[in-house]
Amino acid sequence: MADITDPTASLEHPSPGDDLAGNGVDSRGTKRPRASMAGEDDDDDDEKGGRERRKIEIKFIQDKSRRHITFSKRKAGIMKKAYELSVLTGTQVLLLVVSETGLVYTFTTPKLQPLVTKAEGKNLIQACLNAPEPSGNENGVDAADDVASPDDVPSMPPAAAGVPRPAPHAGYGMTPEQQQQALYYQQLQQQNQSGQYGGMPQMPQHQRA
Repeated sequence: MADITDPTASLEHPSPGDDLAGNGVDSRGTKRPRASMAGEDDDDDDEKGGRERRKIEIKFIQDKSRRHITFSKRKAGIMKKAYELSVLTGTQVLLLVVSETGLVYTFTTPKLQPLVTKAEGKNLIQACLNAPEPSGNENGVDAADDVASPDDVPSMPPAAAGVPRPAPHAGYGMTPEQQQQALYYQQLQQQNQSGQYGGMPQMPQHQRA
């Protein structure tokens, strides 16, 4: 994919101060060149100005801290996508995410809510979570070639969704950010239960030190 560039632009590069407002330079509509950072994780953007997206290799993250950060960011993203899918297309969605610490996060639209709240659904999910680990990789997948993409799977059985909330393993606690996210999704689920799709509630903004 080629970058969009202005063929009439000169070869001169603007100085760092040229991005400030009121300097007479209009930089809208042109892309800034990207620095190649092939080996780095796109979920570790801790720099204030470095909001570039970088591709990462899809494999298990060995570093616990990076894995936790990636989980938090991607879980929030998939929850948002589930909400948007249900609102934009009017479809019923049930999303279940269980962290490595045993915390359970769900998103359900009203018709699928009983799979999460009724005893039968909770018992089935608990049985799945308590089942012995399948042989193979960390996430139960034997090889990357065997993974079915979402396009390959026509539908998931509805009995595989819904969830009790098991206690986290000893030694793990929720960070304030996780607590805020859990509260946010709980509020979202309560709105979904009462059929309120007026708009997505604002997720609390996190301040970086």
